[in-house]
Amino acid sequence: MAKSSTVVGAVVAILIIGAIASIGYYQFAIAPGQNSTTTTSTTSAVTCTPSTCAYVNITNGAGTCGPVGPCGYAPLSVTLVIGVNNTAVWKNLDPGSIHTVTETTGVGPSSGDMHENGAYQYTYATAGTFDYKCIYHAWMRGTVTVKSP
Repeated sequence: MAKSSTVVGAVVAILIIGAIASIGYYQFAIAPGQNSTTTTSTTSAVTCTPSTCAYVNITNGAGTCGPVGPCGYAPLSVTLVIGVNNTAVWKNLDPGSIHTVTETTGVGPSSGDMHENGAYQYTYATAGTFDYKCIYHAWMRGTVTVKSP
């Protein structure tokens, strides 16, 4: 009887260790945006005007409409010019839904979680085309095109 209880104890210990390892892996490898320490600014902290920035709204219902849209980022694409209006500002107008602005290659904007009425501002320094997405809603995608002056 002692041998079987030792085996059961070892199996339980292995299962517990496996569960802890799985949770840790999910938290830091699969869902890193959910653990982001990046803070998002509120609209009062946005430091640009419509003539120096492009504004993109995250529309009401963006988190629930799915790929059938139209919803998500509005407009879907913006064009900026370095030194003129090379800053984009995203605002979450979707009540009760958390969204992100995450550049698809990982080198551009990464807002972290934006709650309702949260805003995020990013200034582009190089020309190019930059695709971004919401890490929580796969159908939410947009594009920023940045041109040289």
